[in-house]
Amino acid sequence: MNQKPVQGFVDLHTHILPGVDDGAKDLAEALELLTMAWENGTSHVVLTPHYRGRWRSNTPEFLRQRFAELSAEAAKILPNLTLYLGNEAGNVPEVGEKVAEGRVLSLNDSRYVLLEFDYTCSRIQLINGVMDVIGSGYTPVIAHAERYEIFRKNKKLAYEVLEVGALIQLNADSVLGKCGLLAKLCCSRLLKRGMVHFIASDAHDLQERPPVLRECFEHVSKRWGEEYAWELLRDNALAILTGQWR
Repeated sequence: MNQKPVQGFVDLHTHILPGVDDGAKDLAEALELLTMAWENGTSHVVLTPHYRGRWRSNTPEFLRQRFAELSAEAAKILPNLTLYLGNEAGNVPEVGEKVAEGRVLSLNDSRYVLLEFDYTCSRIQLINGVMDVIGSGYTPVIAHAERYEIFRKNKKLAYEVLEVGALIQLNADSVLGKCGLLAKLCCSRLLKRGMVHFIASDAHDLQERPPVLRECFEHVSKRWGEEYAWELLRDNALAILTGQWR
């Protein structure tokens, strides 16, 4: 396969690990998703299967086995693509303790955890979840913050979570307005104020939620500058994955 030059996007939030959640169903689909990501300019992909609900039975050992299998097959067709493993951790009771004990995976075994909340969570539930993770010695990366009603309604909440040390991730489709006006407006407000650290695809499939970032990169570059776009879609993610966060 003739590969295109690496463009360097880092996708921090995906559901491409096959057969473990509501993302890729099997190895073939996972490889298609990774190929799509590569051809769209992504050179690093973090596989973040859900840890919540029925998927809490997926042990780290099982996920690492699936990760090794996918990595081996991906290397045959995409040798320059770099893969990492983590969880998208739901705000379950004592989630911070579960991460500290190794029952939930941080991002590439770093001190950073992708943390998801219910879309209708309250302010206190969100703050408590953030503080739970911080209290266990980890930094929470709030997954797709624009999708939570409380983030849309409470404009001070972003300041609160940033002040205590959390980081914020947005979904590329939301930034582009593909997930509704309210999500887009929330993204624009946070981006304008420099309160976003990462933009990721949250990819689940090839059609409705694909692993593509280039369109969003171009959009952010045009509105807020190319340097900021690279920070959000490459530099910041690499920094936490490699232990070089400022």
